[in-house]
Amino acid sequence: MSIPVIDFHDFFPALADETKAEIDALCSYRNVLPDTHLIRNGAYFTELYQIQSGYVKYSTVDHAGREAVLLYMAQGDWIGLSEVFSGLPAYWNVVAHTPVRLRVISQRDFESMVKKHSTLALELLKLFAHRFSIHRLVGPGHHTLSLKERLIKMLYVLSLSYGKGAPDTDPVVMSLSQEELSKVVGSSRQKLNPALQELAREGLLEVKFGGVTLGSRAGLVERYGYLLNAIS
Repeated sequence: MSIPVIDFHDFFPALADETKAEIDALCSYRNVLPDTHLIRNGAYFTELYQIQSGYVKYSTVDHAGREAVLLYMAQGDWIGLSEVFSGLPAYWNVVAHTPVRLRVISQRDFESMVKKHSTLALELLKLFAHRFSIHRLVGPGHHTLSLKERLIKMLYVLSLSYGKGAPDTDPVVMSLSQEELSKVVGSSRQKLNPALQELAREGLLEVKFGGVTLGSRAGLVERYGYLLNAIS
């Protein structure tokens, strides 16, 4: 079974060189320390960010005060697209997980570029359509799956950021501890470990100190493509 690798957070590579150059001319750059908030839940903001290096975490706090993590974003991913176009306040906290370097563009400048370049608008429409696909993958019914099935889906989703641009057959290194990964999956670290070990015995990943290495997206799809077919 073949599932296309699509990008949910980066439209930039598909643009013409001239359009890229125009966007570059409007951007500035910013270095951010770990644990710094880029966006706070409930806040309005007037800038968009593209990660140049490092990782950020999308998270919120549930009714019991526990942190719930949606995902991690990596190099090339854009932050704030949904909020800019919806005009709504941010629903998640976005926090630097490591030292992060950002490309920064104002909302006003970005909207001017969208109005000027139809190809940019088209690529953004594709990106939002792809995000709808991922919502169907990890949204309705996700809670009814076993922990192992939820883990498989989230490993695939995370691999699209951590393994950005890599061939499907290449290993994908995810520098996430089991504690961090358990928050994305919605489980405790103690319950997550047996599911990770089972996938390791199947030859699909390797668990190392401070991270997990997925053997390849292709291997995951070959074995568990039926769980991922909502994306194709």
